[in-house]
Amino acid sequence: MALGVLSCAAKMILAQTDRDAAVLELLEKLGQVYGFMTQDQILGQISSMRIILGRISQQTLECAQFIKSYSETKNFWKRLGKNVISETNDTIQQYSDVLDMLMQNFRDQVARDVAIHVHRTGEILDLSGMTYAAGAGLDTRKQCLQGTRTEILSQITEWVNSTGDNVPRVLWLSGPAGKGKSAIAHTIAKWFNDVGGLGSCYTFDRQREADRRHEKIFSTVARDLADRDPEMRWALADAVQTANSLKNTADITQQWQKLLIEPLGKSSGSTAGPVVIVIDALDESGGVETRIDLLRILAGKHQNPAIPKITNLPDNFRFIVTSRPLGDINEEFHGVQYIRQMSMDDIPAAVAERDIRAYVSNELEGLGFQDREFAVLAEKADGLFEWARLACGYIKKSHAGLSRMDCYDAVVSRDPAERSMLLHSMYDLILTDIMHMDRSTNSQHSPKLRSTALARFRSVMGQILGTAEPLPSASLNAMRRHFPAREDNFDVELVVKSMGSLLSGTTSPDSPIRPLHASFHDFLTDKQSNGEFFIDLSKAQHDLALASLRVMEHGLRFNICDLKSSYLPNCEDPGLQERIQKCISLHLSYSCRF
Repeated sequence: MALGVLSCAAKMILAQTDRDAAVLELLEKLGQVYGFMTQDQILGQISSMRIILGRISQQTLECAQFIKSYSETKNFWKRLGKNVISETNDTIQQYSDVLDMLMQNFRDQVARDVAIHVHRTGEILDLSGMTYAAGAGLDTRKQCLQGTRTEILSQITEWVNSTGDNVPRVLWLSGPAGKGKSAIAHTIAKWFNDVGGLGSCYTFDRQREADRRHEKIFSTVARDLADRDPEMRWALADAVQTANSLKNTADITQQWQKLLIEPLGKSSGSTAGPVVIVIDALDESGGVETRIDLLRILAGKHQNPAIPKITNLPDNFRFIVTSRPLGDINEEFHGVQYIRQMSMDDIPAAVAERDIRAYVSNELEGLGFQDREFAVLAEKADGLFEWARLACGYIKKSHAGLSRMDCYDAVVSRDPAERSMLLHSMYDLILTDIMHMDRSTNSQHSPKLRSTALARFRSVMGQILGTAEPLPSASLNAMRRHFPAREDNFDVELVVKSMGSLLSGTTSPDSPIRPLHASFHDFLTDKQSNGEFFIDLSKAQHDLALASLRVMEHGLRFNICDLKSSYLPNCEDPGLQERIQKCISLHLSYSCRF
């Protein structure tokens, strides 16, 4: 019996010991909760947290009171006798469970708030509503052939990587058409893009003047920078959050100051290494008036002295600008201390000839030509890569009754009086061949057929050069059906199908047709150097205007996209964009806009 009593007493003492340990564990948990509650006052300022924090506080007080009361029963045997055996154990467990539950509720609330915060942050950081010039970025197809232009590429790379207060922030690479400026610019852009150093690459294009790229340049550059730098994205989002008009402003001075300079000032120092911004073909940005503000911003000559200069950007920013040496560009850039000028004409003739020789040997490889033919072509090119490209394309093309060596002889035998006419001479040779015309004998066509072919060529090329934005052949054909002259009602494929060496988009009815190089546009619209192939753009635009009016007359109708309600905003109409593409053809859209 005594043994039984002792055994029972031992169990009670051990149970009480366990109970004391449980109380101690509860006290430790209470301390952790209290410490969490008091470590940051911000929690109490979050409205969604106040209710649950109040419950945790109330439970903490009750739990603390229980522990205080429990500890005040100092006598072990009184505590043992007071064991309300189930009551105390249950109370300890209940307090512990309630604290666990409340803390879990807190964590659940945090998870919900985090999800809401992430969603709202995503909305704030969504810059998709900002103006962005689509298709103006890096084009890897324009890169230099590997192993060519090594000296000038090395010079530019060394300048980009240079540090110090006296390093020019802008490099202006100028030169005549066809020298390869764009190839160099896009090669540099690709190199730095591969190592994370490309801030933006922005290309102007004469055939895309309707896109008004000169009004979108710095908003596009800002968005490109935001895509690569989270700090810049936050700063840019903050800039437009309370000034929604900045998202679509055409004022590039505002873009420069509010979307570029000021956001970069808030995130300066976040990016190590150089940040390269390439502006290619500045001369194709429009007329003198359309680029005056851009030139003054780049040159730091803005009429408003409060407008920040390029030197206000972080020290690691480098701008590379390419263009032909037009008078207005040269005037603004000349003498500016932080603009370094490089000219393609300064490349030694021997170096340019070496690079072009490497290019033509690569293009004509396996066609039976020897080094001596490559050397002659390189010498004839006189530094013009575009001439070499055209020459190789002409030689590789299949000509009825002619061998490739015959075509080679035709290319190298032409000797234009002036160096500046090299490209025009090449264009004349290629077009003469395309049109199957031999001016010396007229052996290919009768005078009537020759006249018809030329008239159709001028009509189609006038339409292609005269459109405000490039259109695919299907759209060009649709508009031609509304031209005023009956003889113009033929498909453009009659002319463009054999002009793949001069035009892009000739092999697909859905691809926009446009000149491959700006110099072809110059050749066709220069009456002094080009007689038979001259394009009168004023006549072409007259025909396009009449055709546009007739397209709208026949194509427009009320509620063309079958809107269910005129009270519903476009953004809330599901499937609207798909219906626009289905119901509004490209030529109708073009006619309405231009």
